[in-house]
Amino acid sequence: MLTAGVAVDKATLDFDRIFTYAVPPQFESKVKKGSIAAVPFGRGNTVRIGIVLSVSETEDTGKLKYISDLKNEDAVITDYAMSLITYLKENTFCTWYEAVRTVIPYGALYKVKDGLLSKQLTRYTENYYRAKDGFDESLLKTEKQNLVFSLLKSGEYTEKEISRLIGTTKSVIEGLVKKGAVSVAEKDKTASAYRNIKKCKDEVNLSRRQQAVYREISDCNDSKPHLLHGVTSSGKSMIFIKLIKDVLESGGSAMVLVPEISLTPQMVRLLKEYFGDTVSVIHSRLSPTERLLQYNAALNGTARVAVGTRSAVFTPLQNLSLIIIDEEHEKTYKSESAPRYSAVRVARQISKMTGAKLLLSSATPSIESYYLAKSGYYHLHTLSQRYADMPLPSVEIIDMSRQTLAGDTGPVSSVVLKYIAESIADSKQSIVLINRRGYTTVGICKDCKKTLQCRRCSVNLVRHKHKNKLMCHYCGRTYPITDTCPDCGGEIVYSGFGTQRIEEYIQRAIPSARILRMDADSTGRADSHEKMLEAFAKKEYDILIGTQMVAKGLDFEDVNLVCVLGIDAMINAPGYNSNEQAFNLITQVIGRRGRHSQNAKAVIQTYDAQNKIINMAAAQNYAEYFNEEISYRKLNLYPPYCTVVQVAFTHANETVCERDSRAYLEIMKTVSKEYGDKVPLVVLGPVPFDIALANGMYRYRLTIKCKNNALFREYLNRTIQCYLQDRDNKSSVYVNINPIRE
Repeated sequence: MLTAGVAVDKATLDFDRIFTYAVPPQFESKVKKGSIAAVPFGRGNTVRIGIVLSVSETEDTGKLKYISDLKNEDAVITDYAMSLITYLKENTFCTWYEAVRTVIPYGALYKVKDGLLSKQLTRYTENYYRAKDGFDESLLKTEKQNLVFSLLKSGEYTEKEISRLIGTTKSVIEGLVKKGAVSVAEKDKTASAYRNIKKCKDEVNLSRRQQAVYREISDCNDSKPHLLHGVTSSGKSMIFIKLIKDVLESGGSAMVLVPEISLTPQMVRLLKEYFGDTVSVIHSRLSPTERLLQYNAALNGTARVAVGTRSAVFTPLQNLSLIIIDEEHEKTYKSESAPRYSAVRVARQISKMTGAKLLLSSATPSIESYYLAKSGYYHLHTLSQRYADMPLPSVEIIDMSRQTLAGDTGPVSSVVLKYIAESIADSKQSIVLINRRGYTTVGICKDCKKTLQCRRCSVNLVRHKHKNKLMCHYCGRTYPITDTCPDCGGEIVYSGFGTQRIEEYIQRAIPSARILRMDADSTGRADSHEKMLEAFAKKEYDILIGTQMVAKGLDFEDVNLVCVLGIDAMINAPGYNSNEQAFNLITQVIGRRGRHSQNAKAVIQTYDAQNKIINMAAAQNYAEYFNEEISYRKLNLYPPYCTVVQVAFTHANETVCERDSRAYLEIMKTVSKEYGDKVPLVVLGPVPFDIALANGMYRYRLTIKCKNNALFREYLNRTIQCYLQDRDNKSSVYVNINPIRE
């Protein structure tokens, strides 16, 4: 009789494994690796969703439970996918189902209803129209018919698109179909933002230095990863295009990762202009159905270039030959929810599995990557000059301490406002970075000095003026705005500034300015990033105000001014890597200006004008910064000289959470005796997280500095299993390797 190994949803670490179920006769011909199953689980036989990971023949099924229901989708778990699932399970300490759900994008397609699988997502289709070749246009009788036919000769369009572009009705389109002038095809609805970008380029013209770097990478056939360190606007993207072109011509496929959804439109446009419909786009704003369609396009070979954010690393491209990770230093490549994987590390694993060439690229490489390159573990390639010899940006640092003494106390200094007004007068554009969204960032009582905090998280509430709400940026809960302290009845005073307040302040100072704000509040729709960036590129706006999503990889011809506000909070944030994040952000946003003009300016507002990080970033002096930072990390034993592993505990009761974290520390000490010096560790804590209460749960952590090898992971897994087997321990536990924050 057939049995199936099933990864079950909502399994916790203490009883997570691949569970064996008997396959009833009606499903024997259908079951396969990748099937979605409904299975009875636990003592109460609660029906849960699972995914079949293996199928085998067994003579005696004994007391095995039977699969209740079974469905098949197009996607299957290939050996390649199974290898990635196992890698995530073993290296991120997630559950089997969490790993499967991440690698295979169809976990959300079904839910259990009345003990059976019920599809909760519908595939929506729409009609696409295209002009037929060879049709006699003299048979077209009206002006509208001629207009529609001319449009459809350039490509395929939906009814909605035809109506928007020409202003016609459905009857005109149907009339053309009846005449035989136009063909119609029903297709799945996909992300429509990029569909009409057609292949229009072929030649790739590289400068002498670009050509040299391209040759260095192309001619190297060993298994080492490559790191391309190129200053902003040095032409790294065109090297990508040339390498991808070579790969496709030799029958291979390529993957390109970008750190933010906001960067996807520009990279997609570039790739589609060169490679057309072979480009597949994958990011978190796609619906599960759209993600599945993109996944299958890669699996069946229709898509040969995949571009997207972190999760695109799991795209099952056929004959994968090249993986490019742009802005490889970005923290968004690290997932902070289970499975807590690094896309860079997963890409390294995929490179080993497939033999694909791995290229990491950045103007500000991560300390770990640059260290590995300097140590010979990566090939290092350098572009030290901007394309066409454009000069690196000059930067002015505005000392807000002096400005305040002179009576300039606003969130945007009078100097910055003057520069923005001058830029508008010159018909140029400005970018303003403030890495906080909302209106005001803190409400404090005049009497008791307490701040307004979320009742479920130990974080200050942020005032959002447009929503007229106080919002917790950690759990998303909202509260009504109040002027009265809930503790003592005193008066609440709001201070600090976010993107909304900066937008309002600049608008009041320069009433004629056309301002576009781009942050998490204004980019909720799936295609909002592309539409906003397209509008700014068309000069429909003078000023782009935004959080760090406006700092990376964007290229606008008429931007001649970049302003950085509120950087002091980032530099003074806790964590060994806060300086790295501040340096990268300043360097990247300064690089957004001066790409097409020599008369450009960048300004940084700060209360610490002598700060070394700010000044090194302003000078674009990565070498000095790296030497400074690597010395600090070596002295204090931080990555790349070790791996930082966080073992975290959560519980609704703080006393229980602290007790359990201390119990785990004792388990670590006991198990360590068996390993001796083979697993060297430095253990810090347990201590509360900086945000000790999150979404109603208290959080404690132990921080382990270690060498992350197979023996350490075996040790760590043993300690976690010992903790979970002791029923006195009530707190949930999870592991985070190299967390973004300590």
